[in-house]
Amino acid sequence: MQRAGFSFLICPDPEIIRERVERLLADCGQSFAREVFWGDEEIGAPFWSALTVASLFAGRRAVVMRRAEALPAEFWPKLAPALKGFNDAVWPFFCLEGPLDRKGGPKLPKTLADQLYFKVAQKRKWVFVSPGLTRRDMGPRLSDWAARRGLALGPGVAEALAGALPPSLAHADNELAKLELALGDRTSLELADLGLLSHHEGMDGFAFLDALAGGRDPTLVWREIFDKELAGEEMIFPFIGLLLYEARMMWRLAVGEADDVRLPPQVRQKKEAMARRLGAAGLTRIFEAAFAAEAGIKTGARKPDQAMEFLTAELFRLFGGQMRASPRVSP
Repeated sequence: MQRAGFSFLICPDPEIIRERVERLLADCGQSFAREVFWGDEEIGAPFWSALTVASLFAGRRAVVMRRAEALPAEFWPKLAPALKGFNDAVWPFFCLEGPLDRKGGPKLPKTLADQLYFKVAQKRKWVFVSPGLTRRDMGPRLSDWAARRGLALGPGVAEALAGALPPSLAHADNELAKLELALGDRTSLELADLGLLSHHEGMDGFAFLDALAGGRDPTLVWREIFDKELAGEEMIFPFIGLLLYEARMMWRLAVGEADDVRLPPQVRQKKEAMARRLGAAGLTRIFEAAFAAEAGIKTGARKPDQAMEFLTAELFRLFGGQMRASPRVSP
């Protein structure tokens, strides 16, 4: 594989940046020593020496500039002479780890975007841009994780896990490691095991139900979930999976078949109380509403935001609320 002359990696998740650097270095088939510098620290002679000074005795080196978005504006024009021509001994990586812009594109310092070397990098596809770990990525990552460890995922587990894991690669890996440790010699992961996952801000099926049960305006609840987490069907399906996971758990709690469900006592009490309130008929209506919303998207009868609105309205009625005549808020 012919490697890049220099690389720009743009992603708000530092673990994905680190993983990408390692993959590029591994794929090129050559050995590189790593020298790492940080853009939010003073950039002095050691960096410029690593970038430009060749040595007869040292091997190839990857010069990695982390948090490059914090570099001063005058840095980028100074970089131009060092990036002229191809240096077989040095592979520079510039990692911009700030948030992307509102449209999901790279947020670049103007003095970088104007540089000829950056335009060359774009033309030659030496620029990697990622929004970070998205719900769409979770499915393939979970499949790879389960396959590498010889794990079978029980019914509904993949969807629920995709919705429950935090949208940070390092944090998601920590949660998966926690599940592995808890499984011991077992080779299957069931819905009951997901109670071990740490709570995180994001898509929370029970919090969604609890907000509706508490009488909150369903339009506001729907909008809060949609604005915060959902944007298209690739996001809604994991959310529906997480909602079904909560319904299945409450069903087991309601019928006394949840001895192996691991939950903090306070959380378990709240879910048991809701399960008693809903009963078998109410829990069945959650399943029906979730399946109807999912089918509406898959058949094209509803757009994702319409399906979410329908689901919210149905659940609000389930908890005894009266919908206003026109609850819709356009995206």
